[in-house]
Amino acid sequence: MKIDRSKFIGGSEAAAVLGLSRWSTPLQVWALKTGQIERSDEHTLAQILGNRLEEVVAEMFTEKTGLKVRRANETIYHPDYAFLGSNIDRAVVGKREGLECKTASGWKAKEWAGEEIPVEYIIQVKHY
Repeated sequence: MKIDRSKFIGGSEAAAVLGLSRWSTPLQVWALKTGQIERSDEHTLAQILGNRLEEVVAEMFTEKTGLKVRRANETIYHPDYAFLGSNIDRAVVGKREGLECKTASGWKAKEWAGEEIPVEYIIQVKHY
């Protein structure tokens, strides 16, 4: 099912809207949302692998924590601000919590050194 992302700001766009993304700008987000430019349906190898590995990450999370998760196959909208939408990777069963399943290649190791998390992902999770 294809989601019409032109109707809301999603978590993966939140850092760009704030001007804090390495990959996109507020102007690019606006241009995509208003149809000034078209979104590419072509995915990078990293995106394809990340999507496929979500299940593995979710399974490992359950093994490590004992918490069960389920797919969240819906867009969740803020109750007061309908232009803010979220597509979380997994919902934690029995809690109002989500699981964002991230993977990265060895080339990105410095970005994740120690307890560091890239700012784009922190903003994405706070958006959710």
